Amino acid sequence: MTIDFASDPSTSDLAPAGHWLSSRSAPLSLSDLPSIDPARLALHNALHVARRPLAFDWYGRAASLHLLPDTADIPEACKIAIRVGKTSVVLSGSARAFDRLGQHPDRRRTLDEVDPELAAMWLEVVWLEWLEPLEATLGADIRLAPSPPVLSEPTMRVSVVFQLGDESHPLALDLPLSAAEMLLPLFDRAFVAEPAPANAVVATLRVETGEQTLTLGEWRSLRPGDMVMLEAAAADEARLNLADRFGCRIRFHETGLRLSEPLQRMTPRPVPSAPREARAIETPDVTATHEDEDTVDNETSTAPPEPGVDKTTLADRDRNDSSLKNETAIGSNVNGADMNGADINGAGVNDLPVRLTCELGRLEMSLGELRQLGEGSVLPLQRRPDQAVDLVVNGRTMGRGRLVAIGDAIGVQIERLALGEGRAGDD
Repeated sequence: MTIDFASDPSTSDLAPAGHWLSSRSAPLSLSDLPSIDPARLALHNALHVARRPLAFDWYGRAASLHLLPDTADIPEACKIAIRVGKTSVVLSGSARAFDRLGQHPDRRRTLDEVDPELAAMWLEVVWLEWLEPLEATLGADIRLAPSPPVLSEPTMRVSVVFQLGDESHPLALDLPLSAAEMLLPLFDRAFVAEPAPANAVVATLRVETGEQTLTLGEWRSLRPGDMVMLEAAAADEARLNLADRFGCRIRFHETGLRLSEPLQRMTPRPVPSAPREARAIETPDVTATHEDEDTVDNETSTAPPEPGVDKTTLADRDRNDSSLKNETAIGSNVNGADMNGADINGAGVNDLPVRLTCELGRLEMSLGELRQLGEGSVLPLQRRPDQAVDLVVNGRTMGRGRLVAIGDAIGVQIERLALGEGRAGDD
């Protein structure tokens, strides 16, 4: 397949007439890309972060300085050197921009009507009330000169627009790297950083009804019908979780989920290295209570228990699994790996902690919408808590269950599992 750029009017400027290019792209090399010195990358980004404009009074008129992108077209009809100690920076702009910068009630002529040396001296006098505080802060004299020097060291450009009433005058400041580093703290104070709100960025809210930390061995031993006690679970309350960074309590409402508080920063939850000790409970939290199977099924699920459910407790099942492994030849394996070995497929992997979370669903909202949430806000609820919950293990959906009351506490009864595939929901 070939493409004739000359035959397409929309691409006629990309290749000369009669020129044919293969649709196969040529390899991209570093020399084809714009080059940025790694040593100046951090400084460049610090200078060009989004910032608020600097507003000030200019002899009775409202004025401000706004940052412009690097690619802004700046007229360079006039240039002036600003010497800060032994370092020089160069200010460029149009003749009209410099004329406005030299505006003063006592001035009788425009700057282009006087000698360049006199114009530089005049600007230094007009700017004196700003230059003197800078000299005190930097501990260096600041002088203006009409002839900008040729800067030998690499420079960085900061572009601004001088706004005076309804007039706009673009300016460029070329700084040696040493001067940029020296002036960056002053720059931060004058132009306060104001990152873009990014209101259109979409985030996912997880509706969580409870959680528990298990060992991998405990999780692998679960079967449909088993029950797991949940931590931090309540019958009439759940929690919104935003990327494990922000969260809030919510209550079930007839029209959806009502926030009990605004979204707040969450304390990071460390994964315990020994789940049973971390829970500090004498009796195991993971139970397979089958003594009254019919009662549990009637109270928690209208679906009958799946056939072939093991009626033993998890402790018995673990012991049986261990006995079976001891009786099996060393060459036996799971997924082709030796379970008696010392690698990741060995029996010791059963002690790894896993975090089991029960989710009612997930909501996608933009950051702009999230910022508007507060106490009393109502969010849609796709699934009632008495219907079903997703079993999410270490962030991945691996089963489906139903909330049950276990005494005065809340637990979840396993309905479906996908230990290998990693998905056991409606889809």
